Amino acid sequence: MSIQIPTSMLTFPTIDPLEEGLDLKRLTEKVMASPMVFHSLLKDHPELANSIAMNLHQLHSNNMNSSVEDECLHFVVKDPDPTNSPQAMSIFAFIYLNIFVLGLVGNLFIICLTYRHRHLQTVQNIFILNLAISDVIVCLLSLPFTPVTNVYKNWLFGKPICHLLPMVQAVSVFVSTFSLSAIAIDRYNLVVRPYAHPIRVQGATVLAIISWVLSVVVSLPYAYYMILEQYPGYCGQFCSEHWPNQVVRRGYALMVLTLQFLVPFMTMSFCYATIFSRLRQRANVKLKKLSERSQMIKRGIEETETKNQEVDASATTSLCRLYSFHRIASRTRSQPLANKVDNQQRLNVIAAQRRTTTILASMVIIFGLTWLPQNVVTLIIEYDDSFLQFGSTNYTYLLSMITHRSVSLNHTKDIQVMQS
Repeated sequence: MSIQIPTSMLTFPTIDPLEEGLDLKRLTEKVMASPMVFHSLLKDHPELANSIAMNLHQLHSNNMNSSVEDECLHFVVKDPDPTNSPQAMSIFAFIYLNIFVLGLVGNLFIICLTYRHRHLQTVQNIFILNLAISDVIVCLLSLPFTPVTNVYKNWLFGKPICHLLPMVQAVSVFVSTFSLSAIAIDRYNLVVRPYAHPIRVQGATVLAIISWVLSVVVSLPYAYYMILEQYPGYCGQFCSEHWPNQVVRRGYALMVLTLQFLVPFMTMSFCYATIFSRLRQRANVKLKKLSERSQMIKRGIEETETKNQEVDASATTSLCRLYSFHRIASRTRSQPLANKVDNQQRLNVIAAQRRTTTILASMVIIFGLTWLPQNVVTLIIEYDDSFLQFGSTNYTYLLSMITHRSVSLNHTKDIQVMQS
């Protein structure tokens, strides 16, 4: 026994595309509301039906992606760390804001002052100007971006900035350390080798340009190996380094450590230690001469007094007595004055030596204390990214922000130390 299906049930709802105005969006909505309409379109308008099918496929893909996106978690939710606490964010925001304002205003002031006054365009000031320009770049392109990325654990600035920003930051850092080394070498030549052929302003300008070119060349791998990617289970995008292999990555990290920290630190230490030794020798010679001068004056006065005391009172006239008395009195009065002048000069020499020692030592100490932690942390993370993981808490971002703050603070102090 067969079952007969009514013919009315075999007819599909029809739709006139002309009546709908051939609006693909509206036709797609009609098909989604009544799937049987698609069979009518497929028979009468196959091209239009094909377009609707592609549109439905795209909508389905978007819904799938939206579903996956809803299932992901943000890094700060999935892997929280101390930098996400309101207290830490407030403290770092206050510190970075002050560093940004002080560094930007101070270095721009140095740039404008050196540019407007030609007599300030000396060899040393050319290197200081180079240092100020690199510090301005650090303030503009490192201080705003790095803390935001470290706090939100997400790259918010797009693909081009992901490739460009790390390289520009590296260039400014290299130029800054190269300039500090050039300043140390220039001071070394002025003090230790005063009769050697000095560097002229044109030569200093050429060296400054070379430092920029060399910094760009050394920093190019950052632009090439940075990519913008997504991680399964994490929302958002991440700007990460992707090297050919771990050996190349670690080799480059060691090269950066050598060129950016070890070579400048050793150069500055040698130059300023030698300068300090030479200035100390000169100060000791000057103090010795002042001491000899005081002894000569004292000895001369004592000899004069002895000779005048041996004068026979009976064989001299009253005029000779008066003259001798006047010489003794005048020499006696001049001794405290001469001693006072010599003591003041001696104090000035000691004060100048102490001031020079403070400046030279601070140059090396500030550079070492601000850059060493940053390089040590970077090297540790390079070889063991779980080194700062304690239980469920990762302190990598917190320590990175602390060391980055120290480095940024260094860029606000370089110019002040130079001008002191």
